[in-house]
Amino acid sequence: MKENSQAYKSIFLVVILVFGVATLYGIKTDETPRFLLFLGRFHPLLLHLPIGALVVTFFIDVWGRIQKNYSIPIVRNLLGFTAIFSIITCFLGYFLSLEGGYQKQTLDYHFYAGIITALLASTLFLLSLQPNFKTNKTFLPIFVLSLISISVTGHYGSVLTHGDNFLTEYARFSKKEKTIEVVDSLKIYENVIAKILDKKCVHCHNASKQKGELSLISEASILKGGKDGVSVVAANASMSPLYQRLLLPIADEKHMPPEGKEQLTKDEIWLLEYWINNGVDFKNYAINAKENDTLKKALEKYLVFNKIKIPKASKDDIEKIQNIGFRVLELVPGEAALNVKSLKASFTKETIDQLSALKEQIVELDFNDTELTDPMTEVIKEFKNLKTLRLNSPKITDNSISNFKKLERLEVLNIYNTDISTKGLSELLQVIQPKKIYAWKTNINNEKATQLQKEFKVQIYCNLAEGFVEDSRLEVPEIIPAKTLFTDSIHISAISRLKNVTLRYTLNGKTPDTTSNIIKDKIILSSSKTLKIGAFKKGWLPSDIVIREYAKVKQQVSNFIIHKKPDERYPDAKKLFDLEEGSLSFKDGKWVGYYGNDLQTTIDLGAIKTVDHISFSCLEDVGSWILYPTNFTVYASNTKNSTFKKIGELAINREGEGAEAEMKKITIKVSGTSARYFKVIIKNHKTLPKWHPAAGNPSWIFVDEIYFW
Repeated sequence: MKENSQAYKSIFLVVILVFGVATLYGIKTDETPRFLLFLGRFHPLLLHLPIGALVVTFFIDVWGRIQKNYSIPIVRNLLGFTAIFSIITCFLGYFLSLEGGYQKQTLDYHFYAGIITALLASTLFLLSLQPNFKTNKTFLPIFVLSLISISVTGHYGSVLTHGDNFLTEYARFSKKEKTIEVVDSLKIYENVIAKILDKKCVHCHNASKQKGELSLISEASILKGGKDGVSVVAANASMSPLYQRLLLPIADEKHMPPEGKEQLTKDEIWLLEYWINNGVDFKNYAINAKENDTLKKALEKYLVFNKIKIPKASKDDIEKIQNIGFRVLELVPGEAALNVKSLKASFTKETIDQLSALKEQIVELDFNDTELTDPMTEVIKEFKNLKTLRLNSPKITDNSISNFKKLERLEVLNIYNTDISTKGLSELLQVIQPKKIYAWKTNINNEKATQLQKEFKVQIYCNLAEGFVEDSRLEVPEIIPAKTLFTDSIHISAISRLKNVTLRYTLNGKTPDTTSNIIKDKIILSSSKTLKIGAFKKGWLPSDIVIREYAKVKQQVSNFIIHKKPDERYPDAKKLFDLEEGSLSFKDGKWVGYYGNDLQTTIDLGAIKTVDHISFSCLEDVGSWILYPTNFTVYASNTKNSTFKKIGELAINREGEGAEAEMKKITIKVSGTSARYFKVIIKNHKTLPKWHPAAGNPSWIFVDEIYFW
């Protein structure tokens, strides 16, 4: 025991001496040394050790007393561990606080509560060194007090890092958000900008934690700015530090939010720019939303709709409707909302009336190719949650309009091939305004429909030539697996989420149609092919065609030289040849990145080999300063030291300026080229072009696979 006691004393002395000297050195210097700031960053990592150890020790202590099987060495060693790491954590916390940006009062509470916790833990350890310490009347009370102290310390720590209401946020009922269903009713700051800042910025810029002495929680704090001055310059986003920092490279230490935090989307950055350029308005509603399509589209994401709770239908009711001639599908698997479609050409009114069993659950109702009469539509007025109604019967007249007026949530009305007139449609629009009305082959006058469209702000399609296209295009099929490179053969499957969909494909470059080959099981490729797949179903528009370029890699690369190393943040050049393709995220660990530099590599195939194509994959993400390369050049030689001969060069063009992240393959055809050594050069833009918001800064290129096929 004496040996252990002496060892602990030595450790305590070393910890206090080392960290004490470091603290004194930091106090005496005018500027906090970087190594102290570095050590401070370990505070969040180590603080969990004394917390966990103290709680475990308390459990062992109490359990040992109850079971009368008390393990003194375990309790003593755990308390020693807790005391040592409590002291270290206090020092590291102090170093972290030297960065600034924290609310002083809260920081003081956290700091002194932490010191008290360390003192109590050390006291417990010193008591444990005494004989028969477990019978000491002060031991348990001090233990309980230390648990309270560490809880208080943790609470104030959470306030510093996450805000005042971090612990209590979900302890009370959430405030119901006000319903806002039209863009014009959005307040640009309160309903949009404040939400963006709260989600992406406030965790570091709040009342308790103010990085750069900047808080973004209110109008006053935003206008006040931080230690470097104002954060926003009204009517000038380009001169506003808040906006400027969003455009910096993500690796830049001044980029906000910092790397590793959730970044702002392209739309969120655009909205902040718009808000600043339009005067930093904290009071008014969104302006010019109707005239500005970009603004309107961005704001629509912030609308708040009245959420409707639909009860689940019973299995018996669903089966009852299915048995009388209807298909019943869940719109979302496991959810209550239903799509109901008639499967017969005719029904009796009594049969149609039975649909009332699902009056709350029916959200989409399809009577296409079903002969209905006006009396049969009476039951429809009961469907209070109906959003889409599709009819196709010349026996339906304006007499049915009175039933449709009850459908307050109706969004799409298809009255194709009915006898409804302009008068009936006008009466309907006086009460409800569906977003889209398909009225081809009706008694609705085209000119009158145009007038009604403008008056009630709805879309009315009365003529096929004017663009009558119903929202029934099939989704593109999903192709499995996602990879497109292989060395022997590859088995490809395609699936559709809808039933009774036929998937057709081609391998000859032609676009699939209803005469193309059907995917029955799997497509097996043993050579490089261009695969095109489309989904087809009667009564639906075909899906968009999915195109995949599959390449059978002839020569796998294991020996290569990188002439200029990639950026240290994306450094592993082996990823260029591992045949594991990257995604649209440059952070997925599968891309190699170059910041302002070109990629140049010399590849040794081990022997003279014949290749027909050389390709690579590249990424473009304009918001992250990543652009497609400008040029792809390939040289070849039979010996390492002889002159390389250029065998192919390709200028790379990009489409658009500011699209979402995308990727593509670049290929040079070198038919029948035989060589052992290949030199590949992929050129960077060097600097971002004039049209880019951060023009003049270095640009990135991200390359994934370089392969021979």
